[in-house]
Amino acid sequence: MIRQDVRRQWYRPADLFAALLLTVFAPAALGASVPPPPPPELRGAGSTFVQPLLAEWAGNWANKTGIKINYEGGGSGAGITKVKAGQVDFGATDAPLAEEDLAASALVQFPIVTGGIVIVENVTDLSRRRLQIDGRVLASVFMGKITKWNDPALVDLNPGAALPDAPITVVHRSEGSGTTYNFSAYLTKASPEWAATLGTAKSINWPVGSGTEGNQNVANMVTNTPRSIGYVEYGYALAHNMRIATLHSPSGATVYPNQSTIRNAVEAADWAHVPNFNLLLVGTPAKEAWPIAATTWVLMPAKAGTTEKCLDFFRWALNSGSQLADAQGYTPLPAKLVKLIEASWLKQFSASAKSASGGH
Repeated sequence: MIRQDVRRQWYRPADLFAALLLTVFAPAALGASVPPPPPPELRGAGSTFVQPLLAEWAGNWANKTGIKINYEGGGSGAGITKVKAGQVDFGATDAPLAEEDLAASALVQFPIVTGGIVIVENVTDLSRRRLQIDGRVLASVFMGKITKWNDPALVDLNPGAALPDAPITVVHRSEGSGTTYNFSAYLTKASPEWAATLGTAKSINWPVGSGTEGNQNVANMVTNTPRSIGYVEYGYALAHNMRIATLHSPSGATVYPNQSTIRNAVEAADWAHVPNFNLLLVGTPAKEAWPIAATTWVLMPAKAGTTEKCLDFFRWALNSGSQLADAQGYTPLPAKLVKLIEASWLKQFSASAKSASGGH
């Protein structure tokens, strides 16, 4: 009987209501902490050329600030499309936008790093010898005019080399790509025939070869395809221990890509006198300068709620991330160019962005 009375008392409505209040409000009364909100996140998309470096920068920035940078590659074309559509906080492109395009989309453009686009091949017949090639012959290969490795034009540039009597397999990018834009811009300067037929563009109507998306996939395809040739960002070639060709300049000098020759191209450019930093480095006449040096630009909305956080990140990357860039085969921007970029932010971004703190 006692047990029955206890059960009857426990289930009385008044007791149930009191128990409910205790369950809901007791944690607050005891000072229980509310779970903190998730850390802020910035979104970016675009260039695969700069993707390995952005991943490195993003990891260091997250450790420093707790702010995650979620960057998706897909190529420069994808980055431009997504930042224009407001789907990301910034886009990265290896092909700069013209002044009218920036104005129409209310975007701000500035460079963040430079690097080199290099010619890679998989001709093990050459053993330790580097392939020697010039712009005109390279254009003929990618136009399908030169189809065999022992073509007289290649033999003349590589005297004594064991060039095989075998077909050349061309590998190129298949999607809209800033790497392709810079590569085709170089071929446009080097070859009148290329300039007249294919020209400079992020997407080329390739007359020959196999296409794939991204620097990573081009590097993999060349590595896995005997007697192939392609073009990739310098850092990818280093990471894959690929065979990199030497280019002959119009003057007859031979140039090999490394940090010094790429830096020479960057430092010879007149950045101070071009609007929106719209300047290609390809075909530079500078002495001992790699002729297919390339820049990655960031595109950001002139007015956005995440502007300050993005600028904090890129200010840190430009000033404190240079060693990380150098270690991955990229060429950090010269200090005088970084100062020009930071000065441009004060003029181009909305007032809310001007207060972004320095010294990060």
